Amino acid sequence: MTGAMYAAIGGLKTHMTNLNVIGNNIANVNTPGYKAQRMIFQESIYTTSRAGSNGTAVRGGNTPSQIGYGSQVGSIDLNMSPGTFNPTGVGMDCMLEGDGFFLLGNKDLKFDSAEDYTKLSLTRVGDFSIDPMGYVTDGNKNVVYGFKMVQNPDYKPDAKEQYEIDNNGNKINVMDKLIPSTELVPLRVPFAATAPTKENGGYDDTTKEYAWQAGDAVYDLLGPAGADSTARKNFSLMDAKYDETTGKLEELDDGVGQPADKASGETTGKLDYKGPLPDMSGKLISLNGLQINSNGAIIGTAESGESVVIGYAAIGKVTAPDGVTHIGGPYYKAMEGAGEMTVGVAGGLFEPGTYLNNQRVTDNGAPGIKDMLDQNKENEIRNGGLESSTADVATEFSNMIVTQRGYQANTRIVTVTDSMLEELVNMKR
Repeated sequence: MTGAMYAAIGGLKTHMTNLNVIGNNIANVNTPGYKAQRMIFQESIYTTSRAGSNGTAVRGGNTPSQIGYGSQVGSIDLNMSPGTFNPTGVGMDCMLEGDGFFLLGNKDLKFDSAEDYTKLSLTRVGDFSIDPMGYVTDGNKNVVYGFKMVQNPDYKPDAKEQYEIDNNGNKINVMDKLIPSTELVPLRVPFAATAPTKENGGYDDTTKEYAWQAGDAVYDLLGPAGADSTARKNFSLMDAKYDETTGKLEELDDGVGQPADKASGETTGKLDYKGPLPDMSGKLISLNGLQINSNGAIIGTAESGESVVIGYAAIGKVTAPDGVTHIGGPYYKAMEGAGEMTVGVAGGLFEPGTYLNNQRVTDNGAPGIKDMLDQNKENEIRNGGLESSTADVATEFSNMIVTQRGYQANTRIVTVTDSMLEELVNMKR
């Protein structure tokens, strides 16, 4: 007699959980980037009063007789489909179209391989801005990770073709002075150059020419290859020593024991910076009109009128977007259930075969396949707005009505069972 009451109580608990999910969706109907949740009901345990049989040549078979004991929570899923574009008019606000997430974290994260990607937090909310220290951050002041612009060590002023092929078959950009490094780092505004003088190497007294202008952006260098001739790190000019007489890098340590040769300025990675190094003022460059384009490039205009690209916001993708773990607010983690994670830039910016940390194919073999950057050709970034919530008010209200009636029906089972038990007790009188 009491089995029905236990089943009803299970149903009450499950319907209340569903109501909690609906209430959370309604509360976040105007929250940018919110992904609506959906709860799936599941049958609870069964007891078997009679087992089934297939029958014999003489007697027929029978189906099993079972009684269930209510319902339980089967799963609570996220609707990770993209929301609609909600214009804000802010140039740094952006929405990611397609699967994927912006990547955020603390400033000190290091990524030696693709296995380290899970250190990052994922978000669909692109409310970016520049903090007082020049870092690109979101609304909660978490640092945005991406691929910054660096000075191209392979640049050739007299190059006739955009690319050259090295001995290992790598496609090398030799025509652009600046290139995006594939080292995943916190994005930060470049430092500004001091006024060029003869003493700091910015003015040539013979040709009467200036190598740079005061306030120009000073980009990091792409450092030499590591001991395995693969990984190449970014180096700030504040960490490099420069010989004004020879116009060469005097010392540049990449952290793995590959300093530049003091005489030639070259390393085993064949880094030979072409031209004088701007003297840095120690102050961040002042940028106006900051915005983010469809490839995720964060662009501003310096006081000199120079267009400065800080870098490209990285896009992370997981095998199962619905399997990411919500860690609070607009943030997720690629934990168990999300599958493997890849990183790249929207719009197919990187060439096929581009690897993390500027790794190249060498005589010793290619880098790990997981370290290859995703082209993300199907992704695009829209600026000037944020992604709206995927919670739909009409759907949530209809679900709320159905849940309320289900809860009400389960309470009736409790009261009916109670009445029947009362009749049983009264039989004694």
